[in-house]
Amino acid sequence: MNRRKRDRRAGFSLIELIVVITILGILASTVVVSVFGRSDQARVAAVRADFSSILTASRLFREDHNRWPDTIEELMQPPASNTGSTMEYLSSEPFDPWTGEYYYYELGDRGPLVISWGADGLEGGEEFDADIYSDETGR
Repeated sequence: MNRRKRDRRAGFSLIELIVVITILGILASTVVVSVFGRSDQARVAAVRADFSSILTASRLFREDHNRWPDTIEELMQPPASNTGSTMEYLSSEPFDPWTGEYYYYELGDRGPLVISWGADGLEGGEEFDADIYSDETGR
């Protein structure tokens, strides 16, 4: 008879399992809500990282060619430099996480300006629809 009592106490009761599963469900839903609310913030961070890569590649291009690149495509397929080098400055074209296309403008001595029109893909806007500029001026 002692053996039966010991076997019942060795496992979890149905109530205990339900309580644990409920607590895990509440924790999981809290984490999911926190993570899914940050997707636009992650896109903004990706845009800033792309801008950094494009501007660094543009500076390297300028050192080799004594001019700023005219387009982003020129960073992937550059002309031969004065030394004969045809090094690629970007291995692939970076894509805006919202619209797929960055706008690149060569501004003479000031260097390039790269723009993302934000989540709505249109000029202007607020919050995640706001334009993001590579030079931080927010023109």
